[in-house]
Amino acid sequence: MHLATHCLTRRAHYIPDFIENENRLTELVTPDRYSPGPYFNPQENGLAVLIGAVDNNKSRQLCHQVFNKADNLIYIDSGNGEYTGQVVCGIRRNGKTYYKSIGEIYPDILDDSDKFPTELSCAEAAVSAPQSIVANIMAATAVISYIYNILVLGSIEVRSVTFSTKTLNLKPNIVQKHKRKAA
Repeated sequence: MHLATHCLTRRAHYIPDFIENENRLTELVTPDRYSPGPYFNPQENGLAVLIGAVDNNKSRQLCHQVFNKADNLIYIDSGNGEYTGQVVCGIRRNGKTYYKSIGEIYPDILDDSDKFPTELSCAEAAVSAPQSIVANIMAATAVISYIYNILVLGSIEVRSVTFSTKTLNLKPNIVQKHKRKAA
């Protein structure tokens, strides 16, 4: 999908808090209007990119809910275990979903049995699914590749990717390009 955005500025925000409220997350992913300048278009909003680098499905559910209600949002979700993982890029433009988010590709994440990090006891927080640094790096590499393609190239050709660090395998789900019919 071509994501032509005419950004005058690109900003990233770091929030050192757990975001566990739909209204707060919606506020954070609502782009500011561009400031006036020679190329200012008052009708054009920025395009927010939400990166879900979370370790629990309850947080993914929150991101999924916000994504499905957003008019314009790119939601890149990264998840991995000890040796395997996936990265999914969902895209909504003008209220329409072009690429499905993690919750539609892997509906098991919508299971309500998980908790937010602040809801865990100390004992529960100490017990977690093991992850290897190599799997974390492979997931981060896929996420940064999406960001590069979106911001620098203006398009993406991969909807999602799965990987295994044991087999050194990375499998992309490539976007099928539609051929235009001759008039």
